Amino acid sequence: MIPSGQIISHYKIIEKLGGGGMGVVYKAQDLKLERFAALKFLPYNLSEDDDAKRRFIYEAKAASALDHNNIGTIYEIGENADGQLFIAMAFYPGETLKQQIAKGKLQAETAIDITVQIAQGLAKAHGQGIVHRDIKPANLILTEDHVVKIVDFGLAKLANAAKLTRTGLAVGTPAYMSPEQAKGLEVDHRTDLWSLGVVLYEMLTRQLPFYGEYELALLQAILHENPQPLQTSLPEVSSQLEAIVERALAKKPDERYQSANAMLDDLRNFNKETLRVKPDDEARKTITYPGEPRAITFTEEARQSFRDLKTSTDRLRFLTGMTLAVEEHAETAPDPDNNPYLNRLMIQNPNDFYGRSAELARIYERIKAVRPQSLSIVGVRRIGKSSLLQAIHHPENRRKYLPHPEEYAFVFMDLQARRNAEPAEFFQYIYDVLQKEYRGRLEVSVKPDYDGLQKVVQTFQECGLKLIFLWDEFESVTRNQKFGPEFYSYFRALANNFNVAYLTSSADQLQSLCHAKEISDSPFFNIFTNQRLSVFKAEEARQLIAEPSARAGRPLDLHADFVSDIAGYFPLFIQMACSALFALPRNGKMDYKKAREHFMEEARPHFQEYWERFEESEKAVVAALAKGRKPPREHAFALKDLTQAGFVQEGKLFSSLFAEFVRETTRRDRAWWQVW
Repeated sequence: MIPSGQIISHYKIIEKLGGGGMGVVYKAQDLKLERFAALKFLPYNLSEDDDAKRRFIYEAKAASALDHNNIGTIYEIGENADGQLFIAMAFYPGETLKQQIAKGKLQAETAIDITVQIAQGLAKAHGQGIVHRDIKPANLILTEDHVVKIVDFGLAKLANAAKLTRTGLAVGTPAYMSPEQAKGLEVDHRTDLWSLGVVLYEMLTRQLPFYGEYELALLQAILHENPQPLQTSLPEVSSQLEAIVERALAKKPDERYQSANAMLDDLRNFNKETLRVKPDDEARKTITYPGEPRAITFTEEARQSFRDLKTSTDRLRFLTGMTLAVEEHAETAPDPDNNPYLNRLMIQNPNDFYGRSAELARIYERIKAVRPQSLSIVGVRRIGKSSLLQAIHHPENRRKYLPHPEEYAFVFMDLQARRNAEPAEFFQYIYDVLQKEYRGRLEVSVKPDYDGLQKVVQTFQECGLKLIFLWDEFESVTRNQKFGPEFYSYFRALANNFNVAYLTSSADQLQSLCHAKEISDSPFFNIFTNQRLSVFKAEEARQLIAEPSARAGRPLDLHADFVSDIAGYFPLFIQMACSALFALPRNGKMDYKKAREHFMEEARPHFQEYWERFEESEKAVVAALAKGRKPPREHAFALKDLTQAGFVQEGKLFSSLFAEFVRETTRRDRAWWQVW
């Protein structure tokens, strides 16, 4: 055991937290960044085992490849003076799910919420070919913010990597092993879904579904016995929840959930009856035309287009199909004097939208799920989040990516200009945008409040339509103190009970942008999967340089290297660099010096904003790279974040002019970063 107070690297050991077959965990203080961390060491008795060491390193690699709110964060991997390996992980104040269950069985709603979070983390891991193989309450931390963190990928295997677990060796914790795992057979991601089913059963009943007095008897029970039905001990549990548990615990992997997302669909579909429909005679009286749906009325123009359509469902679906019509964009003759790189913020014309094809496909996959899924688009300012939301909303892309686009109603809301809105104004904005989406052919005829919007949503649901809300700059709402816990509980309930999904954009994870802790603690945020938006890929950057300029009759593809040098792969800076080239005289040789000056006039305020928003550790890394030096080792996690965001590319700052700006800034400010 490592004594309290011992210094290892830049960590001071505080206390032992626990241990298992693959490691011992200590709470430690990071002396450089003044934060707590959890250090996991390979036990001394295994330190000479090369196979165990390799498996331990695989844990670090597997876990560090994952960036998800429900997966524990890895800071770095290190080694003490005796050659003992350790992983430095984020320390999460809270308790394990094992400790929580020991206090008593959980309410169904709480158990479902926890299961949803675990499934979201597993979906991310499985999507990257990583199988945990030891999902159990002791490896699930419930933070003080009610966020579930999956930890200990000590038994994880990379699906495409060399196997480190010997054939025939059952690896995991017996009570949570799947049948195939218990037999020592090859396993895939479905073994984690079995384990998750066991965890859900245990949360609801405080009992394990399979029992044996000794390990072999327990494994026999897993292989050959069926668990006691939930409703035997919990009569109040619905048959829908019973079915979810039964499917997760199917003996044959092919009869189990085939993916974490499939299990998520059923979990989110689970009706906890959190919404109540109240009769509203006044609202019903506004329906004056027979056959019209509740909550909305059709305008005279719309009724003239219905022809032989008799039912409200047919009429609303017909109008929804009409929202897919687009105005034709006239082809314009090439004009070398017309700068095509000035349309930069919230691009609405699909002809001016470049790149992001992989992101579009991924987002539409979530929209077209049996139950549309909510997603949060996160990225630094000016990375193109608003333009991406506009592209998702555009009818051309809806027709391209959705098999039945006429079954979806999209509501795009730009929230930036409504930072101080009241909830009633927010609901009215939804109604206004919905009416605009339908070209004024329908009118919302209920009050702008919780009950009113529920009636609108229910109307679309009854007509077989799905509502997709696109909320640009949603931090305008989360930071608004006028929106309390009731607001977020309501919209979570809408998503749980109807075919409704939310796509948001924000500069950071939504829970970090809330005006109060009680808001960030809301389970509303657990329904989201984060989609991090970074810089363009190299081929996307070249496309943005070459195609608009060629269309304007002044191709810039020969200057792509120059543009990439000063702009990197940031779409905004690429447009600025190309615009600077367009500003030069058309005749004669390109004056790169002049183009750099034009570029910096526009880019400098953005460079300044990025610099001011960097954390201290990020500034240390950026300052070091700007001077051609290696970043400090203790800031390896900051380097990883900067690389992920696109500020660092291939070990260098993304732009030679940004590096120059950083050098000037650190010289002028006489800041501490000079030491690097």
